[in-house]
Amino acid sequence: MERGKYFLTNHRARIYLDVIASISSPLGFEKVLQHAGLHAWLEGLPPYDEACEVDFADLSALNVMVSEVYGPRAGQAMAQRAGRALFTALTPHFSQALDIHTAPFKAQPPVQRVKAVLEVLAHDNPGGDMHGTLQVAGEQFIYIVNPCPFCWGQLRMPEAICGGMVGFLQQAVEWVGAGDHYHVEEAACAAAKEHHDASCVFVFLKAD
Repeated sequence: MERGKYFLTNHRARIYLDVIASISSPLGFEKVLQHAGLHAWLEGLPPYDEACEVDFADLSALNVMVSEVYGPRAGQAMAQRAGRALFTALTPHFSQALDIHTAPFKAQPPVQRVKAVLEVLAHDNPGGDMHGTLQVAGEQFIYIVNPCPFCWGQLRMPEAICGGMVGFLQQAVEWVGAGDHYHVEEAACAAAKEHHDASCVFVFLKAD
């Protein structure tokens, strides 16, 4: 696993870690950190500051171990919950670029509201080395994350492990009032590929 290449801000990582810790039992969270080799975090989690010091490799190791300790289904559900909390904590920043409370924005159809928030995420997503690219085809959206902090450095995993990003994007959709119209799924996870490809692909499925 390649370390020291991509980083997330301490603040973002801490929000995510706090949720995982709150869902886990104290002993369960300690077991996750120990088995993931994250011994420094046993002494103290990252501080709530904007320094880019959390290695993507550490966050991905945490995600793998959460799924191993609690099972894939429960582990990904925990990750999704943490991802939702992360987006919610960042809404004050995104509100500066996208005023969702104005009448003109509310009057837009769901497809336009979702497109607007995804464009903001792709072009104005501070907090580290995670980068997103938006592809639009009519009312369908594809969001590509490269590199992805939730699975960086993992390879040949049996299934997708980026529940944190799924939760983050689903919360974004719900924030703009389109949760009944779009559902986010991970179509391709870098960690589940046979060959190294750092791209994770998320699709926004339109409800019938």
